[in-house]
Amino acid sequence: MLTSGSNVAISSDDERQWEDDDHAYDRARRAVDRGETLPIVELLERLKTRVPGEVVGVEFEREDGKWLYEFKVIDSRGRLIEVYVDAQTGTVLSVEED
Repeated sequence: MLTSGSNVAISSDDERQWEDDDHAYDRARRAVDRGETLPIVELLERLKTRVPGEVVGVEFEREDGKWLYEFKVIDSRGRLIEVYVDAQTGTVLSVEED
C-alpha cells in the first residue's frame, strides 16, 4: 500500500489498476523522469490539504497538451469527490462531487 499521510491513501487494488490502465504507471514515471510532472507523492500531499479523505482511484492522462491526474476521493461524509490536478504544477483545477 502506498500512503501519503493519514488522510490520503492508495490501496493495493488501485496499484493493480495502474497496471491495467494501458501502462499509466509507466507513462507517469517517464513524465516525472523528464520533469514534465511532479511525483505523485508530492501531489497527494498537496491534495490532502485541499480535499481531505481517502483516495480510491487515480487516472493519469494527457489533455490539451497537459498531464492531468484525476483523483477520486471519499470524503469524511462518504461522498465521492473527483479532483482534477495539473500534474506539472500541482494546481487543483476542479473539485466535483460525483
